[in-house]
Amino acid sequence: MTSKVALFLAHSIALETEAGDRYEELADVMEVHNNPDIAELFRRMSEFSRKHADSVRERARAFQPLPKLKSWEYRWNAPEPPEVGDFSATHYLMTPYHALQFALGNERRGWEYYSGMAAGTSNAELRELAHTFAEEEADHLRQLEQWLTKVERPVKNWADDPDPAAVID
Repeated sequence: MTSKVALFLAHSIALETEAGDRYEELADVMEVHNNPDIAELFRRMSEFSRKHADSVRERARAFQPLPKLKSWEYRWNAPEPPEVGDFSATHYLMTPYHALQFALGNERRGWEYYSGMAAGTSNAELRELAHTFAEEEADHLRQLEQWLTKVERPVKNWADDPDPAAVID
C-alpha cells in the first residue's frame, strides 16, 4: 500500500517537473518571436522549477518506490498541475512585467496547493512536509514580488503590433 507521503511526493515531483517543462516551452516560443529577454526569464523560471523538483526527489529517497501515476490519477486543485500557467495568459510581445505576473500566479497556485495539503491532512508527517513545501513556495512568491518592483510597468498599448504575423496557406 502506498503511503500518503509517498503519494504527495509523487505529485510534488510531477508538479515541479511539469512547471519546468512549461517554462522551457514558453522560453522557446518567446525566442521564436524574437523576445529574448522574456525567453531568458522563462528559462530561469524553468531552472528554478527543476531545482525544486530535484530537491523533492532528494527528500523522496526515503519513500521509494514512489507510485507511478498515470496522468488522470493526479489529484490537483485545478485541471493541470498548480504551477502550470495557462498559455492564453501569454503574448508574444509580453514584457518582463507580464512574465513575472504570469510566474507569480503559478507560484501562488503552487503555494495554495501545498498549503491546502498541509491544512487538509491528519497525517503529521505529510502535514509537516506540505508545510515545508508551502514555505518554499512563499519564498518564491516573495522573490518574484521583489523582482516585480524592479521592472517597468508596460505602457497601455504594449500589445499593439504595427506588423502583426500573418498566416498564409
